Amino acid sequence: MFLISSRRLRFNLVLFSFLCLSFSLSIGQNPELADNYFDQGEYEKAESLFAKLHQKSPAQQSWLLKYVETLQALGKTKKAETVLKEYLTKIGKYPNIQIELGYLYQKNKDTVLAQQYYQKAIAQVESRPSFSYTVGSTFQKYGLLDLAIQTYETAQQIQPKSNNTIQLARIYGEQSRYEKMFENYIELIAENPNYFQILNRNFTQYITKDSESKPNRALRKVLLKRNQQNPELVFNQMLSWLFVQQEDYAKAFAQERAVFQRSELKSLSRIINLASISKANNDLESAEQMLEFAIQNSTSERTLISATRELLLIDRLQAQPEEYDIIENEYSAFLSKLGNGRDTFSIQKDRVEFTAYQLGNFKKALALIEDMNFQNLYQQQLAELKLLEADLYLHQSQFNQALLLYTQVEKIIPNSDLAREAKFKVAKTSYFTGDFDWALTQLKVLKTSASQLMANDAMELSLLIKDNSQVDSTRTDLKLVAKADLLQFQNQPEAALDILNKVVANYKSSSIVDEALLRIAKIHLEKQNYNKALSNLQRIVDEFGDKILADNANFLLGQLYMDELDAPEQARPYFETIIFNHPDSIYVVEARKRFRQLRGDQIQ
Repeated sequence: MFLISSRRLRFNLVLFSFLCLSFSLSIGQNPELADNYFDQGEYEKAESLFAKLHQKSPAQQSWLLKYVETLQALGKTKKAETVLKEYLTKIGKYPNIQIELGYLYQKNKDTVLAQQYYQKAIAQVESRPSFSYTVGSTFQKYGLLDLAIQTYETAQQIQPKSNNTIQLARIYGEQSRYEKMFENYIELIAENPNYFQILNRNFTQYITKDSESKPNRALRKVLLKRNQQNPELVFNQMLSWLFVQQEDYAKAFAQERAVFQRSELKSLSRIINLASISKANNDLESAEQMLEFAIQNSTSERTLISATRELLLIDRLQAQPEEYDIIENEYSAFLSKLGNGRDTFSIQKDRVEFTAYQLGNFKKALALIEDMNFQNLYQQQLAELKLLEADLYLHQSQFNQALLLYTQVEKIIPNSDLAREAKFKVAKTSYFTGDFDWALTQLKVLKTSASQLMANDAMELSLLIKDNSQVDSTRTDLKLVAKADLLQFQNQPEAALDILNKVVANYKSSSIVDEALLRIAKIHLEKQNYNKALSNLQRIVDEFGDKILADNANFLLGQLYMDELDAPEQARPYFETIIFNHPDSIYVVEARKRFRQLRGDQIQ
């Protein structure tokens, strides 16, 4: 009997513990359950739970506010008013709760009473500026921006270092009061110039290429005014940044020149970097002026080499064949002055490329490389030189020499990006010569490369070989396309075009057609034959829209309509197709950016 009673007692204790635990868990889950009911629109259930939570912890504001929000959703405005008033009376006259009550009155059209509570909250900021963030952010929550501004400005008048400047700037931005916004941001930057690197992310929400847009004009006005009142280097740097965003590189250079002349540390790196940006955006005239300034003011050999190299590259871009002798003499004169060695390696390498590709003198280019091999170069430089030498042999169809040199690069600096590039070129050379199986062996390793571009190139070439080996066992079409690719590499586009057109007209395997069409389109793009490029790309989209090159064709069509033909509305569908139909494409990020730009979104 005693045994049965003992067992029953233990059972009751376990049951009681379980019930207590269940009750505890249910209480603990009430906030989440209440939130869930509110989100589902089951306000009566939510009200019951929030009421209990508020009763249990009346000082807890998060539950109070949820409770009040639920009551308002049920139309129980009077009860919500009572709950808020009780809090202010019993718990404390917290300014954010004053605003909550004021906003309750405002929603019920009692603007006089609403303003009274709003001003009570601001009055508390006057006595305790530390309340400014809580009060200001509560006003912002309800879109009461003028009152938020009043709050932050009140705090700053009483306590100038109350750190409300960023909040004020953001509100002014929301109100499109751009001058006031930039004045506040620049106030912070004037105190600590390092803030500019952080805050210019905020600027990019407003600043565009359009120099006459309201935000651009406002920033320019504020900066010029501040620079006149109190000249500081940071204001010149910010003006330079603004002009770069507007792609006005000559004006940016004027600011950078002022920075250089007024700075104690006479660094030309900013001017050389600006020249690179200018060159990349095809403002070669401005880039030349910057580099000439850098050369004239250079006090270090390293800077002199860097600036001279970039200037010679720009000269090459603009030179006509009859001017090539002048450039060759400039290379010779500079290298005679500074000597041949590790420090001038980049300029020597540029000279080899110029001699081969623009002068067309491969024999002399190879002789220059031979001389460079005796200069005690770094391993990285030696590998770069061998890679270039292999390319020159490949241009002359000397495949064995090219393959040997590419293999040497892999051994000089194994497991490097340059080694992977060399391996890809081994595969490409094997492809050019029709040794497709060996090419596939090399590509198999590269498809898992850390470089996405390298992996993608390897994948595309691998798929090209595989797809066109299955249907056509003789690989006739593939051999022709490979020959055309080699001719294109050797800068013989007309010969390549002739072969590709024959492939499209007389193909044995339909899987090769989109490959040939894409190559034809790219050749016409380089020759600026835009209509011919369009027709070939459009054929890929129309006839091979489910094949691997569809995203390439869509992107090139969108880019062509947007950048060259000034037809943005015709460009949009192609970018949209990539976004929705080819989400794994390497073009999807750029396509999304361009699509948003064409749609009129603010690009950050």
